[in-house]
Amino acid sequence: MSSRREFLKISGTLVVSFSAARIAAPLEAVAQTAGAGPYPDPDFRQLDSWIAIHEDNTATFSVGKTDCGQGTGTAFRQMMSDELDIAYDKTTCIMGSTDVTVDQGGSGGSDAIQTDGWPMRRVAAEARRVLMEMASTRFGVPVDALAVSAAVISVKADPSRRVSYGELIGGRKFHVALTGENINATTGVAKVKPVQELKIVGQSLQRYDIPAKVDGSLKWAVDVKPSGMVHARNVKPPVAGARLVGVDESSVRNLPGFIKVVSKGNYVAVVCEREEQAIDAARQLKLKWEKPATAPFPSSEDLHTYMRSATPTSSANPTIVGAPDTAFAGAAKVVEAEYDIPFQGHTAFGPAHATADPSNGQMTIYSNDMKSYGMRAGVASFLGIPRDRVRVVWMEGPQGYGRTAADDAGFEAAYVAKEIGRPVRVQWMRNEETAWDTKAPAFACTLRGGLDAQGNLVAFDYLARAADYNHLG
Repeated sequence: MSSRREFLKISGTLVVSFSAARIAAPLEAVAQTAGAGPYPDPDFRQLDSWIAIHEDNTATFSVGKTDCGQGTGTAFRQMMSDELDIAYDKTTCIMGSTDVTVDQGGSGGSDAIQTDGWPMRRVAAEARRVLMEMASTRFGVPVDALAVSAAVISVKADPSRRVSYGELIGGRKFHVALTGENINATTGVAKVKPVQELKIVGQSLQRYDIPAKVDGSLKWAVDVKPSGMVHARNVKPPVAGARLVGVDESSVRNLPGFIKVVSKGNYVAVVCEREEQAIDAARQLKLKWEKPATAPFPSSEDLHTYMRSATPTSSANPTIVGAPDTAFAGAAKVVEAEYDIPFQGHTAFGPAHATADPSNGQMTIYSNDMKSYGMRAGVASFLGIPRDRVRVVWMEGPQGYGRTAADDAGFEAAYVAKEIGRPVRVQWMRNEETAWDTKAPAFACTLRGGLDAQGNLVAFDYLARAADYNHLG
Protein backbone atom coordinates (compact mmCIF):
# COMPACT_ATOMS: atom_id res chain seq x y z
CA MET A 1 0.00 0.00 0.00
CA SER A 2 1.40 3.40 -0.96
CA SER A 3 1.54 6.29 1.46
CA ARG A 4 0.17 9.66 0.42
CA ARG A 5 3.72 10.95 0.01
CA GLU A 6 4.67 8.00 -2.20
CA PHE A 7 1.50 8.49 -4.23
CA LEU A 8 2.36 12.10 -4.90
CA LYS A 9 5.89 11.12 -5.90
CA ILE A 10 4.53 8.54 -8.33
CA SER A 11 1.80 10.72 -9.78
CA GLY A 12 4.15 13.67 -10.07
CA THR A 13 1.49 16.34 -10.08
CA LEU A 14 -1.49 17.13 -7.92
CA VAL A 15 -4.13 19.13 -9.76
CA VAL A 16 -7.09 20.58 -7.90
CA SER A 17 -9.96 22.13 -9.82
CA PHE A 18 -13.47 23.13 -8.91
CA SER A 19 -16.44 25.00 -10.21
CA ALA A 20 -19.19 26.28 -7.97
CA ALA A 21 -21.37 29.30 -7.54
CA ARG A 22 -19.98 31.53 -4.83
CA ILE A 23 -22.28 31.81 -1.83
CA ALA A 24 -21.49 34.60 0.61
CA ALA A 25 -20.95 33.54 4.18
CA PRO A 26 -24.23 34.33 5.98
CA LEU A 27 -22.46 35.73 9.03
CA GLU A 28 -19.92 37.99 7.34
CA ALA A 29 -22.10 41.03 7.97
CA VAL A 30 -22.13 40.46 11.73
CA ALA A 31 -18.78 38.78 12.18
CA GLN A 32 -16.97 41.89 13.39
CA THR A 33 -19.70 43.82 15.15
CA ALA A 34 -20.97 43.43 18.67
CA GLY A 35 -24.19 45.20 19.57
CA ALA A 36 -25.48 45.59 23.08
CA GLY A 37 -27.83 42.63 22.82
CA PRO A 38 -29.77 41.11 24.40
CA TYR A 39 -29.43 37.78 22.58
CA PRO A 40 -32.41 35.66 23.61
CA ASP A 41 -32.54 31.97 22.75
CA PRO A 42 -34.30 31.40 19.42
CA ASP A 43 -37.51 29.46 20.10
CA PHE A 44 -37.35 26.01 18.49
CA ARG A 45 -41.16 25.89 18.50
CA GLN A 46 -41.33 28.78 16.01
CA LEU A 47 -40.91 28.05 12.31
CA ASP A 48 -39.18 31.41 11.83
CA SER A 49 -36.30 30.19 14.02
CA TRP A 50 -35.43 27.59 11.38
CA ILE A 51 -36.26 29.00 7.94
CA ALA A 52 -36.34 32.40 6.26
CA ILE A 53 -37.66 33.01 2.73
CA HIS A 54 -36.21 36.03 0.95
CA GLU A 55 -37.72 38.33 -1.67
CA ASP A 56 -35.40 36.94 -4.37
CA ASN A 57 -36.95 33.48 -3.84
CA THR A 58 -33.98 32.07 -1.94
CA ALA A 59 -34.02 30.55 1.53
CA THR A 60 -31.78 30.53 4.58
CA PHE A 61 -31.77 27.55 6.91
CA SER A 62 -30.68 28.09 10.53
CA VAL A 63 -29.53 24.90 12.25
CA GLY A 64 -28.06 24.38 15.69
CA LYS A 65 -25.23 22.14 14.59
CA THR A 66 -21.66 22.80 13.47
CA ASP A 67 -19.66 21.35 10.59
CA CYS A 68 -16.31 19.99 11.70
CA GLY A 69 -15.18 19.20 8.17
CA GLN A 70 -17.45 16.24 7.43
CA GLY A 71 -19.78 18.20 5.14
CA THR A 72 -22.83 18.14 7.39
CA GLY A 73 -23.81 21.65 6.32
CA THR A 74 -24.15 20.45 2.74
CA ALA A 75 -26.17 17.43 3.87
CA PHE A 76 -28.53 19.59 5.95
CA ARG A 77 -29.13 21.87 2.99
CA GLN A 78 -29.90 18.87 0.79
CA MET A 79 -32.40 17.46 3.29
CA MET A 80 -34.19 20.73 3.94
CA SER A 81 -34.17 21.78 0.27
CA ASP A 82 -35.84 18.50 -0.67
CA GLU A 83 -38.63 18.95 1.88
CA LEU A 84 -39.14 22.61 1.02
CA ASP A 85 -39.12 21.96 -2.74
CA ILE A 86 -36.46 24.55 -3.49
CA ALA A 87 -33.31 24.20 -5.57
CA TYR A 88 -30.24 23.43 -3.45
CA ASP A 89 -28.23 26.28 -4.99
CA LYS A 90 -30.94 28.76 -3.93
CA THR A 91 -30.30 28.11 -0.25
CA THR A 92 -27.74 29.01 2.40
CA CYS A 93 -27.18 27.59 5.85
CA ILE A 94 -26.28 29.35 9.11
CA MET A 95 -24.85 26.96 11.67
CA GLY A 96 -24.16 26.99 15.39
CA SER A 97 -24.40 30.71 16.18
CA THR A 98 -26.29 31.06 19.42
CA ASP A 99 -28.24 34.23 18.66
CA VAL A 100 -29.70 33.05 15.35
CA THR A 101 -29.95 29.26 15.58
CA VAL A 102 -31.81 27.00 17.98
CA ASP A 103 -29.83 25.04 20.54
CA GLN A 104 -29.40 21.57 19.05
CA GLY A 105 -26.44 20.92 21.31
CA GLY A 106 -23.72 21.57 18.80
CA SER A 107 -21.83 18.63 17.31
CA GLY A 108 -20.30 15.44 18.63
CA GLY A 109 -20.63 11.71 18.18
CA SER A 110 -21.06 11.89 14.40
CA ASP A 111 -24.83 11.51 14.73
CA ALA A 112 -25.98 14.86 13.33
CA ILE A 113 -27.53 13.50 10.16
CA GLN A 114 -29.27 10.46 11.62
CA THR A 115 -30.55 12.26 14.73
CA ASP A 116 -30.71 16.00 14.18
CA GLY A 117 -31.63 15.84 10.52
CA TRP A 118 -35.16 14.70 11.38
CA PRO A 119 -36.44 17.94 12.94
CA MET A 120 -34.82 19.87 10.10
CA ARG A 121 -36.75 17.81 7.56
CA ARG A 122 -40.00 18.19 9.49
CA VAL A 123 -39.79 21.97 9.83
CA ALA A 124 -38.91 22.33 6.14
CA ALA A 125 -41.91 20.16 5.26
CA GLU A 126 -44.07 22.37 7.47
CA ALA A 127 -42.82 25.50 5.73
CA ARG A 128 -43.76 23.95 2.39
CA ARG A 129 -47.24 23.10 3.73
CA VAL A 130 -47.80 26.66 4.93
CA LEU A 131 -46.68 28.10 1.59
CA MET A 132 -49.04 25.76 -0.26
CA GLU A 133 -51.90 26.93 1.98
CA MET A 134 -51.02 30.55 1.21
CA ALA A 135 -51.05 29.82 -2.52
CA SER A 136 -54.35 27.97 -2.15
CA THR A 137 -55.90 31.07 -0.60
CA ARG A 138 -54.43 33.34 -3.28
CA PHE A 139 -55.70 31.24 -6.20
CA GLY A 140 -58.94 30.11 -4.59
CA VAL A 141 -58.30 26.43 -5.28
CA PRO A 142 -57.69 23.43 -2.97
CA VAL A 143 -54.12 22.56 -2.07
CA ASP A 144 -54.34 19.28 -3.98
CA ALA A 145 -55.05 21.31 -7.12
CA LEU A 146 -51.59 22.87 -6.85
CA ALA A 147 -48.13 21.72 -7.93
CA VAL A 148 -44.79 22.98 -6.67
CA SER A 149 -41.29 22.85 -8.12
CA ALA A 150 -38.16 24.92 -7.50
CA ALA A 151 -39.93 27.23 -5.03
CA VAL A 152 -42.71 28.08 -7.49
CA ILE A 153 -46.32 26.99 -6.92
CA SER A 154 -48.68 26.69 -9.87
CA VAL A 155 -52.27 25.63 -10.52
CA LYS A 156 -52.25 22.18 -12.13
CA ALA A 157 -55.15 22.99 -14.46
CA ASP A 158 -53.59 26.29 -15.53
CA PRO A 159 -49.78 26.40 -15.00
CA SER A 160 -49.71 30.04 -16.09
CA ARG A 161 -51.22 30.86 -12.71
CA ARG A 162 -48.11 30.66 -10.59
CA VAL A 163 -46.47 32.33 -7.63
CA SER A 164 -43.03 32.02 -6.08
CA TYR A 165 -42.21 31.54 -2.41
CA GLY A 166 -40.56 34.96 -2.47
CA GLU A 167 -43.75 36.58 -3.74
CA LEU A 168 -45.82 34.84 -1.07
CA ILE A 169 -43.73 35.62 1.98
CA GLY A 170 -40.29 36.91 0.97
CA GLY A 171 -38.75 39.07 3.69
CA ARG A 172 -41.61 38.44 6.10
CA LYS A 173 -42.11 35.97 8.93
CA PHE A 174 -44.24 32.83 8.96
CA HIS A 175 -45.55 33.32 12.52
CA VAL A 176 -46.28 29.59 12.66
CA ALA A 177 -45.97 27.62 15.90
CA LEU A 178 -44.46 24.14 15.99
CA THR A 179 -44.87 21.40 18.59
CA GLY A 180 -42.50 19.02 20.36
CA GLU A 181 -41.40 18.40 23.92
CA ASN A 182 -37.77 18.90 22.91
CA ILE A 183 -35.80 20.12 19.92
CA ASN A 184 -35.35 16.72 18.31
CA ALA A 185 -39.10 16.14 18.56
CA THR A 186 -39.91 19.44 16.85
CA THR A 187 -42.59 19.02 14.21
CA GLY A 188 -45.43 20.71 12.42
CA VAL A 189 -48.57 19.32 10.84
CA ALA A 190 -46.89 18.19 7.62
CA LYS A 191 -45.30 14.79 7.09
CA VAL A 192 -41.87 14.38 5.53
CA LYS A 193 -41.65 12.99 2.03
CA PRO A 194 -41.19 9.26 1.43
CA VAL A 195 -37.71 8.32 0.26
CA GLN A 196 -38.96 7.69 -3.27
CA GLU A 197 -39.90 11.37 -3.66
CA LEU A 198 -36.53 12.79 -2.59
CA LYS A 199 -34.63 14.34 -5.49
CA ILE A 200 -31.69 16.13 -3.86
CA VAL A 201 -30.85 13.73 -1.04
CA GLY A 202 -28.77 10.91 -2.45
CA GLN A 203 -27.14 13.10 -5.09
CA SER A 204 -23.38 13.63 -4.97
CA LEU A 205 -23.36 17.42 -4.79
CA GLN A 206 -20.27 19.52 -4.44
CA ARG A 207 -19.82 20.77 -0.89
CA TYR A 208 -20.48 24.49 -0.72
CA ASP A 209 -17.62 25.14 1.71
CA ILE A 210 -14.79 23.66 -0.35
CA PRO A 211 -14.13 26.34 -3.03
CA ALA A 212 -13.44 29.15 -0.56
CA LYS A 213 -11.19 26.85 1.47
CA VAL A 214 -9.20 25.94 -1.61
CA ASP A 215 -8.81 29.44 -3.07
CA GLY A 216 -8.12 31.06 0.30
CA SER A 217 -11.10 33.42 0.33
CA LEU A 218 -12.87 31.87 3.33
CA LYS A 219 -13.04 33.99 6.46
CA TRP A 220 -11.97 31.67 9.26
CA ALA A 221 -12.61 32.24 12.96
CA VAL A 222 -8.96 33.20 13.31
CA ASP A 223 -9.42 36.03 10.78
CA VAL A 224 -11.92 38.04 12.84
CA LYS A 225 -10.42 41.37 13.93
CA PRO A 226 -12.81 43.64 15.86
CA SER A 227 -11.80 47.26 16.19
CA GLY A 228 -9.26 47.72 18.98
CA MET A 229 -8.41 44.01 19.20
CA VAL A 230 -5.28 43.00 21.08
CA HIS A 231 -3.49 39.66 21.42
CA ALA A 232 -2.97 37.23 24.29
CA ARG A 233 -0.68 34.25 24.70
CA ASN A 234 -0.97 31.64 27.43
CA VAL A 235 1.85 30.41 29.63
CA LYS A 236 1.38 26.79 30.67
CA PRO A 237 2.82 24.97 33.71
CA PRO A 238 6.11 23.07 33.35
CA VAL A 239 4.45 19.76 34.29
CA ALA A 240 0.95 18.43 34.77
CA GLY A 241 -0.40 19.12 38.23
CA ALA A 242 1.91 22.08 38.96
CA ARG A 243 0.44 24.99 40.95
CA LEU A 244 1.06 28.68 40.22
CA VAL A 245 2.45 30.47 43.29
CA GLY A 246 4.06 33.60 41.86
CA VAL A 247 3.88 36.01 38.90
CA ASP A 248 6.66 38.55 38.22
CA GLU A 249 4.96 41.09 35.98
CA SER A 250 8.02 43.34 36.12
CA SER A 251 9.85 40.82 33.92
CA VAL A 252 7.74 41.89 30.93
CA ARG A 253 6.30 45.29 31.92
CA ASN A 254 8.76 47.27 29.80
CA LEU A 255 8.52 45.11 26.69
CA PRO A 256 7.11 46.70 23.50
CA GLY A 257 3.31 46.70 23.34
CA PHE A 258 2.83 45.21 26.81
CA ILE A 259 -0.66 45.73 28.26
CA LYS A 260 -1.22 43.34 31.15
CA VAL A 261 -0.61 39.94 32.70
CA VAL A 262 -3.93 38.25 33.41
CA SER A 263 -4.07 35.29 35.78
CA LYS A 264 -6.63 33.28 37.75
CA GLY A 265 -5.83 30.05 39.54
CA ASN A 266 -3.33 28.25 37.33
CA TYR A 267 -4.20 30.23 34.22
CA VAL A 268 -1.76 32.88 33.03
CA ALA A 269 -1.82 34.98 29.86
CA VAL A 270 0.18 37.95 28.63
CA VAL A 271 -1.68 40.62 26.65
CA CYS A 272 0.06 42.89 24.13
CA GLU A 273 -0.93 45.19 21.29
CA ARG A 274 0.54 42.97 18.59
CA GLU A 275 0.69 39.20 18.21
CA GLU A 276 4.47 38.88 17.96
CA GLN A 277 4.79 41.07 21.07
CA ALA A 278 2.52 38.73 23.02
CA ILE A 279 4.54 35.72 21.88
CA ASP A 280 7.80 37.33 23.01
CA ALA A 281 6.34 38.46 26.35
CA ALA A 282 4.93 35.00 27.08
CA ARG A 283 8.40 33.53 26.58
CA GLN A 284 10.02 36.08 28.88
CA LEU A 285 7.44 36.18 31.68
CA LYS A 286 8.89 34.86 34.93
CA LEU A 287 6.58 32.62 36.93
CA LYS A 288 7.00 30.50 40.03
CA TRP A 289 5.42 27.06 39.95
CA GLU A 290 5.10 24.50 42.71
CA LYS A 291 5.43 21.02 41.30
CA PRO A 292 3.19 18.26 42.69
CA ALA A 293 4.68 16.05 45.39
CA THR A 294 3.87 13.00 43.28
CA ALA A 295 3.23 12.66 39.59
CA PRO A 296 -0.48 12.58 38.72
CA PHE A 297 0.12 9.50 36.56
CA PRO A 298 2.79 6.81 36.37
CA SER A 299 5.03 6.55 33.32
CA SER A 300 3.54 5.40 30.04
CA GLU A 301 5.13 1.98 30.50
CA ASP A 302 3.40 1.47 33.85
CA LEU A 303 0.14 3.34 33.21
CA HIS A 304 -2.14 0.45 32.30
CA THR A 305 -0.80 -1.85 35.01
CA TYR A 306 -1.56 0.92 37.49
CA MET A 307 -5.04 1.42 36.04
CA ARG A 308 -5.89 -2.26 36.47
CA SER A 309 -4.61 -2.43 40.04
CA ALA A 310 -5.77 0.93 41.43
CA THR A 311 -9.02 1.30 43.34
CA PRO A 312 -11.53 3.18 41.13
CA THR A 313 -12.55 6.61 42.44
CA SER A 314 -15.97 6.22 40.84
CA SER A 315 -17.79 3.57 38.90
CA ALA A 316 -20.86 3.38 36.70
CA ASN A 317 -23.42 0.76 37.61
CA PRO A 318 -22.92 -2.23 35.32
CA THR A 319 -25.54 -3.13 32.77
CA ILE A 320 -26.55 -6.75 33.35
CA VAL A 321 -28.68 -8.67 30.88
CA GLY A 322 -29.73 -12.21 31.76
CA ALA A 323 -27.59 -14.30 34.12
CA PRO A 324 -23.99 -13.90 32.92
CA ASP A 325 -22.39 -15.67 35.90
CA THR A 326 -24.49 -18.77 35.26
CA ALA A 327 -23.78 -18.60 31.54
CA PHE A 328 -20.03 -18.34 32.09
CA ALA A 329 -20.09 -21.24 34.56
CA GLY A 330 -21.80 -23.45 32.00
CA ALA A 331 -19.73 -22.33 29.00
CA ALA A 332 -17.67 -24.96 27.19
CA LYS A 333 -14.91 -22.41 26.62
CA VAL A 334 -14.10 -18.96 28.00
CA VAL A 335 -11.92 -16.57 26.02
CA GLU A 336 -10.43 -13.53 27.76
CA ALA A 337 -8.35 -10.67 26.35
CA GLU A 338 -6.99 -7.34 27.53
CA TYR A 339 -6.62 -4.21 25.42
CA ASP A 340 -4.71 -1.07 26.37
CA ILE A 341 -5.43 2.34 24.86
CA PRO A 342 -3.02 5.22 25.63
CA PHE A 343 -3.81 8.89 26.04
CA GLN A 344 -4.24 10.29 22.55
CA GLY A 345 -3.94 13.87 21.37
CA HIS A 346 -6.30 15.25 18.76
CA THR A 347 -3.36 16.74 16.78
CA ALA A 348 -5.54 19.36 15.13
CA PHE A 349 -4.29 21.02 11.96
CA GLY A 350 -4.36 24.40 13.70
CA PRO A 351 -3.96 25.26 17.39
CA ALA A 352 -6.94 26.42 19.46
CA HIS A 353 -8.01 30.03 19.08
CA ALA A 354 -10.92 32.37 19.73
CA THR A 355 -11.68 36.09 19.73
CA ALA A 356 -13.85 37.74 22.37
CA ASP A 357 -15.37 41.22 22.22
CA PRO A 358 -16.77 42.75 25.46
CA SER A 359 -18.03 45.94 23.80
CA ASN A 360 -21.33 47.53 24.83
CA GLY A 361 -21.74 45.53 28.02
CA GLN A 362 -22.07 42.16 26.31
CA MET A 363 -19.67 39.36 25.33
CA THR A 364 -19.40 38.06 21.78
CA ILE A 365 -17.10 35.12 21.14
CA TYR A 366 -16.00 34.17 17.63
CA SER A 367 -15.02 30.53 17.66
CA ASN A 368 -15.00 27.26 15.74
CA ASP A 369 -16.04 25.42 18.89
CA MET A 370 -18.18 22.34 18.23
CA LYS A 371 -20.58 23.11 21.08
CA SER A 372 -21.14 26.85 21.01
CA TYR A 373 -24.26 26.67 23.21
CA GLY A 374 -22.35 24.95 26.00
CA MET A 375 -19.63 27.57 25.72
CA ARG A 376 -22.20 30.35 25.95
CA ALA A 377 -23.78 28.91 29.10
CA GLY A 378 -20.40 28.23 30.70
CA VAL A 379 -18.97 31.66 29.95
CA ALA A 380 -22.09 33.39 31.27
CA SER A 381 -21.89 31.41 34.51
CA PHE A 382 -18.13 31.77 34.93
CA LEU A 383 -18.03 35.51 34.29
CA GLY A 384 -21.31 36.32 36.04
CA ILE A 385 -22.85 37.77 32.87
CA PRO A 386 -26.56 37.29 32.09
CA ARG A 387 -26.97 34.54 29.54
CA ASP A 388 -28.75 36.83 27.09
CA ARG A 389 -25.71 39.13 27.08
CA VAL A 390 -23.45 36.38 25.74
CA ARG A 391 -23.40 35.08 22.21
CA VAL A 392 -21.11 32.73 20.33
CA VAL A 393 -20.69 33.25 16.60
CA TRP A 394 -19.61 29.95 15.07
CA MET A 395 -17.13 30.19 12.21
CA GLU A 396 -15.00 27.68 10.35
CA GLY A 397 -11.71 26.58 11.86
CA PRO A 398 -9.01 23.96 11.25
CA GLN A 399 -10.05 21.56 13.98
CA GLY A 400 -12.58 18.91 14.77
CA TYR A 401 -13.10 15.33 15.96
CA GLY A 402 -13.46 16.33 19.60
CA ARG A 403 -10.74 18.93 20.11
CA THR A 404 -13.05 21.90 19.72
CA ALA A 405 -15.56 20.51 22.19
CA ALA A 406 -13.24 21.66 24.99
CA ASP A 407 -14.27 25.35 24.86
CA ASP A 408 -10.86 26.30 26.30
CA ALA A 409 -9.74 29.06 23.94
CA GLY A 410 -13.21 30.61 23.96
CA PHE A 411 -13.33 30.64 27.77
CA GLU A 412 -9.83 32.11 27.92
CA ALA A 413 -10.60 34.84 25.40
CA ALA A 414 -13.82 35.80 27.20
CA TYR A 415 -12.09 35.91 30.58
CA VAL A 416 -9.17 38.01 29.31
CA ALA A 417 -11.50 40.33 27.38
CA LYS A 418 -13.55 41.01 30.49
CA GLU A 419 -10.40 41.65 32.55
CA ILE A 420 -8.94 44.20 30.12
CA GLY A 421 -12.19 45.60 28.69
CA ARG A 422 -11.06 45.23 25.07
CA PRO A 423 -11.52 42.72 22.26
CA VAL A 424 -8.79 40.08 22.42
CA ARG A 425 -7.71 37.08 20.40
CA VAL A 426 -6.26 34.10 22.25
CA GLN A 427 -4.12 31.91 20.03
CA TRP A 428 -2.46 28.79 21.34
CA MET A 429 1.06 27.95 20.15
CA ARG A 430 1.80 24.67 18.37
CA ASN A 431 3.89 23.25 21.24
CA GLU A 432 1.16 24.30 23.68
CA GLU A 433 -1.48 22.54 21.59
CA THR A 434 0.55 19.33 21.36
CA ALA A 435 1.25 19.17 25.09
CA TRP A 436 -1.90 20.63 26.62
CA ASP A 437 -4.81 19.97 24.29
CA THR A 438 -7.59 17.83 25.70
CA LYS A 439 -6.65 14.18 25.29
CA ALA A 440 -8.75 11.18 24.51
CA PRO A 441 -8.55 9.31 27.85
CA ALA A 442 -6.45 6.22 28.38
CA PHE A 443 -8.38 2.97 28.79
CA ALA A 444 -7.58 -0.49 30.12
CA CYS A 445 -10.20 -2.89 28.77
CA THR A 446 -10.86 -6.49 29.76
CA LEU A 447 -13.19 -8.61 27.62
CA ARG A 448 -14.48 -12.13 28.32
CA GLY A 449 -16.60 -14.30 26.09
CA GLY A 450 -18.23 -17.63 26.89
CA LEU A 451 -18.85 -20.14 24.08
CA ASP A 452 -20.97 -23.28 24.03
CA ALA A 453 -19.86 -26.57 22.47
CA GLN A 454 -20.95 -25.38 19.02
CA GLY A 455 -18.95 -22.15 19.30
CA ASN A 456 -21.96 -19.91 19.86
CA LEU A 457 -21.53 -16.91 22.14
CA VAL A 458 -23.53 -17.49 25.33
CA ALA A 459 -21.96 -14.94 27.68
CA PHE A 460 -20.11 -11.65 27.31
CA ASP A 461 -18.46 -9.38 29.87
CA TYR A 462 -16.81 -6.02 29.17
CA LEU A 463 -14.95 -3.96 31.77
CA ALA A 464 -13.29 -0.64 30.93
CA ARG A 465 -11.16 1.45 33.27
CA ALA A 466 -10.45 5.04 32.24
CA ALA A 467 -7.82 7.38 33.65
CA ASP A 468 -9.26 10.50 35.27
CA TYR A 469 -7.39 13.71 34.54
CA ASN A 470 -10.02 16.20 35.70
CA HIS A 471 -8.11 16.65 38.95
CA LEU A 472 -5.17 18.28 37.15
CA GLY A 473 -6.89 21.68 37.22
